[in-house]
Amino acid sequence: MSVALKTELERMRSAMANMVRVGPVHAVDAKRGYRLKLGQDAEGQPFLSPWLPHPETGKTSVPLKVGQIVGVVSANGDLRQGAMFRGGYSEANASPNDDMAANVFEDAGVRVEIGGGELRLIIGGVTWTFSGAGEAQAGGQKTHDDLNVGSTHRHTGVVVGGALTEGPV
Repeated sequence: MSVALKTELERMRSAMANMVRVGPVHAVDAKRGYRLKLGQDAEGQPFLSPWLPHPETGKTSVPLKVGQIVGVVSANGDLRQGAMFRGGYSEANASPNDDMAANVFEDAGVRVEIGGGELRLIIGGVTWTFSGAGEAQAGGQKTHDDLNVGSTHRHTGVVVGGALTEGPV
């Protein structure tokens, strides 16, 4: 067997061995992504993957958009039996979040942020914040059964003294 053929065979073996690697997350960086611990080197130090882009976390149903980066792993070489995975973010499909302690979902004009003990829902310039302190709304109008119950609502039947008023207008 020629040296060139042996070299090509070893390159192919190495490529196949690295097709699928599994290990725990070793390092997290908001800009660079994640490094996985794939084993230990001869000195007992962690053998780390290169920085890998952020995959998504959580349990969601978010259909892919045209232009998103994805990949396929087909261990036996038959693409019909492959598993597709999201490939991370790009300039055309940037991450909606740079806070690695928060989870953010953003699609179809809605943004949901979970972090710091709060849940924030943002739609069209209106923000609802839910926390242990309660609920707050910034912007928009608050209605119930088509009646204004927000900060500018008024009541009918107002009588001076301790009497109860009638419902909101």
